[in-house]
Amino acid sequence: MKHFKVTSALLAALMCVTMVMAPVAADETETPSETQTTEVADEKDAEEAEDAEEEKPEVTVDRPLEADDQNDALDAVLAKGKCGKKVKWTLDKKGTLKIYGKGDMYQYVFDTTTLKTTTPWVNYLNKIKKVVVSKGVTFIGQFAFDDCKNLTSVSLPNKLKGIDYAAFSGCDKLKKITIPKSVRTIGSWAFSNTGLESVTIPNGVTKISYGTFSGCKNLKSVTIPASVEYIGTRAFEYCYSLTTVKIPVSGLNKIGNNVFYKCSNLGEFKIPLSVTSIGESVFAGCTNLKRVWINVEQKEKLSPNVFADCPNVDFDVNKYNLIGKYFDDQKIAYVVTNPAINGTGTVDVVSINPEVEHIVVPAVIENNGVKYKVTRITDYSRNSNPDLKMKTLVIGSNVTSIADKAFENCPELISVTGGAKLISIGARSFENCPKLRVFKIASKKLKKIGPFAFSGDKALKTLQVKKTTKLTKSGVKNALKGSSVKTVKVKKSKVKKYKKFFKKKNCGKKVKVKK
Repeated sequence: MKHFKVTSALLAALMCVTMVMAPVAADETETPSETQTTEVADEKDAEEAEDAEEEKPEVTVDRPLEADDQNDALDAVLAKGKCGKKVKWTLDKKGTLKIYGKGDMYQYVFDTTTLKTTTPWVNYLNKIKKVVVSKGVTFIGQFAFDDCKNLTSVSLPNKLKGIDYAAFSGCDKLKKITIPKSVRTIGSWAFSNTGLESVTIPNGVTKISYGTFSGCKNLKSVTIPASVEYIGTRAFEYCYSLTTVKIPVSGLNKIGNNVFYKCSNLGEFKIPLSVTSIGESVFAGCTNLKRVWINVEQKEKLSPNVFADCPNVDFDVNKYNLIGKYFDDQKIAYVVTNPAINGTGTVDVVSINPEVEHIVVPAVIENNGVKYKVTRITDYSRNSNPDLKMKTLVIGSNVTSIADKAFENCPELISVTGGAKLISIGARSFENCPKLRVFKIASKKLKKIGPFAFSGDKALKTLQVKKTTKLTKSGVKNALKGSSVKTVKVKKSKVKKYKKFFKKKNCGKKVKVKK
């Protein structure tokens, strides 16, 4: 239930004038706050600076069309006005609501007396079919498009920073939306009870708030980035169609109460290794939940009602509790990232024995009769020491990424080879390896070599990536900065193209690119 009301003075203003100002939530005595008084004064000053055209009444309804207007009848403005200090709006007869200008939209409230929001287009909600928020608008106010029952299309600008409380709540015909990568905050109930079918949260958002997607009955899949640290209470409750939640193995710290309550089609869930707090009734009522990948430590801390009314959930220790399990083969230590279910699981390399001179990262490792693909090499530098004796490193054929700083400060490392499926080499990953002189990667898929990857490697003169066809200019930016690399050997057909990528301006130094 929405618990908001506005001041009586502000309601009177809404009834007496056609230009709707920004409403602000009232206190219990219905006396305008200092913030409200200041906001109204600011708006008055801003209006006095407007030209005569902008001082006309906010709403224009059903005016007779002039002869010159006949061809544009469908596009005629139905209503218009302000919805921010420097933000305006127009609604045309096709049902397109345009928000344009600069800065944030006003914040609106739900009036418990009228049971309506205080948006200036509140009397046109059923006419709104499309919302276009133009470049320059930085924040969508609370309740902005709440209960637009016929809204089917939304376009948001690339530099939008936030979407506030209940901004799209109740838009049950809205099936898809692209949330810009620039967005960093998404308010509570922002997309609750909408018709969304899939959602991708932008990387950079740190919190999925209370009830954000509650009641999205058509929502089937959600992609959550590593930047999200907390999923708030009831965030996805009653999402009956939800079957897929894509979430990284690390990043998330806390899952709030009732997050997936009554998500009756959710069949499996991987609880990230980084999660330290799991709330009450998180999966209660998920009647089809069968596979929960959770490590032993997390499971021991669970409240008894986390899986209430989940008759099919399985905690087979040989399958699902293996996430986060640590084991080694005396040379390399691994941690399980995906358990082996009807096939081969995956592991990360987390440390290397400092006494071993020749390290071969295998494609597949077996532990207790279960096979795992070795897919990533993580940052293990905290486990290394000045006496690390590793001289040669062969990267396994299933490894796709080497983390930032993974092999920095390896004083004896001479040669790095292999990596047939390597896609990404992290920033400073081989920094300060003074004896490294051979670096030969066999991957066709290599896309990125991070900044300062070989900084301080005085013996490394040639970088060999002769098979790759996927490198990009941004993927090698500053990659060779601080290094002694003079030559990059690439595929013959890519020499001309890669010369443009490895220019001094992009890499911090001039190098030769040849086959």
